[in-house]
Amino acid sequence: MKFLAKKKGEKYKCDECGLVVVVEDVCGCEDCDVVCCGTPMKQVKEEKPSPKTKPKPKAAKPTK
Repeated sequence: MKFLAKKKGEKYKCDECGLVVVVEDVCGCEDCDVVCCGTPMKQVKEEKPSPKTKPKPKAAKPTK
């Protein structure tokens, strides 16, 4: 398996223990593996966030 982190922020997860690694600095190596528990980690696919719903307007407070 060839691993090459192409950009900052990519995430990799270990299938054995659940450890997640986030790339801070790209090393630029031709081939390199991020290994945890003796196996290469797999890239986590980012899910697109769901569109935010508009907040409901606050009810007016009654005046005394």
